[in-house]
Amino acid sequence: MATFQKRGTRWRAIVRKKGHPAQSRTFSTKARAQAWARQVEDDIEAGLVGQGPVPTVGDLVDGHLVHLEQTSGRGRKNLTSARNLKAGLGAELLASELSFQKLQEFCQTRIAVDGVKPATTKHDIMFLSGSLTTATVSSLLPAGYRDKMASWRVGLQRAGLIGAPQSRDRRPTAEELEALLVHTKHNRALRRIRYHDLIRFAVESSMRLDEICSLRWEDVDLESGTVIIRLRKHPTQKRDQEVPLMGESQSIIEAQPRVDDRVFPYGSESVGNGFRRICRHLEIEDLHFHDLRHEGISRLFERGYQIQEVAMVSGHRDWGSLRRYVNLKAGDLARRDRER
Repeated sequence: MATFQKRGTRWRAIVRKKGHPAQSRTFSTKARAQAWARQVEDDIEAGLVGQGPVPTVGDLVDGHLVHLEQTSGRGRKNLTSARNLKAGLGAELLASELSFQKLQEFCQTRIAVDGVKPATTKHDIMFLSGSLTTATVSSLLPAGYRDKMASWRVGLQRAGLIGAPQSRDRRPTAEELEALLVHTKHNRALRRIRYHDLIRFAVESSMRLDEICSLRWEDVDLESGTVIIRLRKHPTQKRDQEVPLMGESQSIIEAQPRVDDRVFPYGSESVGNGFRRICRHLEIEDLHFHDLRHEGISRLFERGYQIQEVAMVSGHRDWGSLRRYVNLKAGDLARRDRER
């Protein structure tokens, strides 16, 4: 029923059966082509051919990316996870070949070789889980795959291979922030990306890097001093949010040249990588671009804004989430009480 053709260094599998349309796909090895052909034949015998043959990991993550593109305007972490899964599991691995052991090896390799934390591997695994869900909703896979993935996630969690991110309370010191601003203002090599403005805006606006790099001129209202952040991150669903431009953030926007639909027309991944290189050059340790948002939110509390006011700027929905960004000291509270 199945035939195989070598095309250069790749193999094409063709499955033909009377009464069914011919199906074909090309793989990097003959073994992969044969595995796919056997799966198609099994699907035909089981009467599942109408749903299509079992997809590969590459099919799963690519299909999920297309689905997310319809609901999210920002997807840097999703693209990274898709690349990680294709490279670590193999883009041609069939969904039917997924197992707890393969996911365990994937996470162990990421942690040992790539040096990532369990929180990072969790993002990859959750992206794969979402890919399987998208495939089942689209009838590309039976619903049983979601149940298997749920049990695999529990096992990976118990093994310490995936986990929640550790809470950070890192803020740049005044000296570190000054060094960053001086360096980015006077270094000609950094002028293609306006790091000096980006760093200041991140602190003043308390926005995430993806939000900054996605901000469009059409969503800026200079008269009212507000901007609309499209599809802002939310635990259950992304939504548009109008936020006030705090501090000097409006004047920073007004100083940007209008050369693009976006106010800051840079890729967030490029900005993040460049920021890490700048910190290494200045010998600033363990400082992430996201810590600038932490700095901005903390400053709002220090200036006396209430929780509901800060949440309007930061986008947080509850105090539990917002608390991790705030560094309240007992001495500061006692001093403020004495000054009343």
